[in-house]
Amino acid sequence: MMKKTTSALAIAALLGTGAATAATFQINDTTTVGVGGAFYPFYGDVNDANGDSSSFNGDASRLIFTAEKAAVNGMTASLYYQLRPQDGLGDGADGSDDNNGVSTHVAHATLSGDFGSVTYGKNDNLMYRYIDVLRDYNDTLVFTFSDAIQRRRVATYASPDFGGFGFEVEAELEADDSKTPVSDGSSSSFNAAAYADLDPVRVHATYTAGDLQDADSDGAYGLAAVTSINVVDLSAVYTNSQINADDQVITGLYASTDYGFGSLHLGAQEVDVDNAESRTEVIGRVTYDIADSVYTSLEYASKDADNDAGDGFGVALWYGF
Repeated sequence: MMKKTTSALAIAALLGTGAATAATFQINDTTTVGVGGAFYPFYGDVNDANGDSSSFNGDASRLIFTAEKAAVNGMTASLYYQLRPQDGLGDGADGSDDNNGVSTHVAHATLSGDFGSVTYGKNDNLMYRYIDVLRDYNDTLVFTFSDAIQRRRVATYASPDFGGFGFEVEAELEADDSKTPVSDGSSSSFNAAAYADLDPVRVHATYTAGDLQDADSDGAYGLAAVTSINVVDLSAVYTNSQINADDQVITGLYASTDYGFGSLHLGAQEVDVDNAESRTEVIGRVTYDIADSVYTSLEYASKDADNDAGDGFGVALWYGF
């Protein structure tokens, strides 16, 4: 689901989010291709804004293609392409049929070597890949994310790993986004991120300018720390966004552990937005392993909103291949 950077691989390992197992084929001495994905249906029932129960279902299945080729001077050229159903291929919370086919979810090319790597294509920005990915582990119900995250056309440079330290800088470009860019003449926005392995804690920091979201953006920043205590994986996240008119601050703590037949997850975060009452969101999740790369999950959320909006449960099936 995430691009192959040092930071993303470390996050995936810490989260244990059930990534699909791709089949890899050696085409020749210099070229390898891979095919993988997941069958991923889900169902949920949560309260709407009026406090009435509202059910929904969808299918977030994906098909992933990868390719890697040896290039000149010891460099490697790689491709990553992911297709997903548009709008979930299911009935939305309003009862509408959202079956609109499939679309390109992520697609990018990378050239890597001793200098680090350069990536261009459609991808989640650095705010998501370094910060919000840590709270994006549920299958059906989701926490409130930072309003600084976007999936756009990006051009990214990632440094090599300097003994447990690294950084990335990114130009976020217009187009390929669900939101309409602001008409202030901007054609790009700047993002930056860094990580440091301070054993036993890994620290992430990000900055996002947000120029393509709001002409008057003052940017956003995020901080995260990830560690393990005995058999429990812990992550703490803080984001402060001044991109939109109403500033947003989110502080959260998330924990997970294995119990023998699957995993247990519990997260809580405080969401504070200008001109609105702060609220505490809590989501609990339990998974049950049916087989290798196959599990089912049950989730319950309490969103601390008026009329108990957003409270409810969700179930999902993940079959990775």
